[in-house]
Formats: sequence, structure tokens, C-alpha cells
Amino acid sequence: MTVKNLLVANKLLADRVRLAIMATLAAVEDPLDFTALLETLELSRGNLSSHMRKLEDAEFVEVHKEFIDRRPRTTYTCTDLGRRELQGYLEQLESFLKGVKGAR
Repeated sequence: MTVKNLLVANKLLADRVRLAIMATLAAVEDPLDFTALLETLELSRGNLSSHMRKLEDAEFVEVHKEFIDRRPRTTYTCTDLGRRELQGYLEQLESFLKGVKGAR
């Protein structure tokens, strides 16, 4: 597998920020809120929001909006599709890296 093929396999996950978001969400059972993701990934609000919109549009994440004590709270969960796509991408990446290591 070439680098180009790996990146084309899933352009959404080839971005390091979106990969980190998906890995973080896939690693937990409960929804994570916007602030927790900001702090964990050390991103700006605009950057996180932009990446989350792309992941939501692809149906990799679900967005839940609610009010708690009159304050808005947005939480995110990884969908089954998102988990499958992440797993497939990581398997492709692992295969690629094994090929590079074996070529030495």
C-alpha cells in the first residue's frame, strides 16, 4: 500500500486532529463534552468546532445538545460507523508501517 492510497482510504482520518478526536471518543464509553475535548486535545474552540462538524457530517460522531442550569452543553459520542472507520484506518496504517519496516 502506498502513502497516497492510505491517505485516500479515509481523508477525514488522515488529518491528525480528526484522528485524535476519533481516538479519544472511541476510547470512552460515555459522551465527552466540548470543554473536555478542548482541554484534552489542546485545540482552539474554532478548530475543534470545524473538525467536529466534518466528523458529524460523515456520521462518525453524534452530537447531543442540552441545557444544564440554563447553560448550553454539547457532548459527542463516537458512532458505530465511526468506530469501524477508525479501526479500518488504523489497520491500514499498521499494514503500511509493517511494509515500510519490512522493506529495510
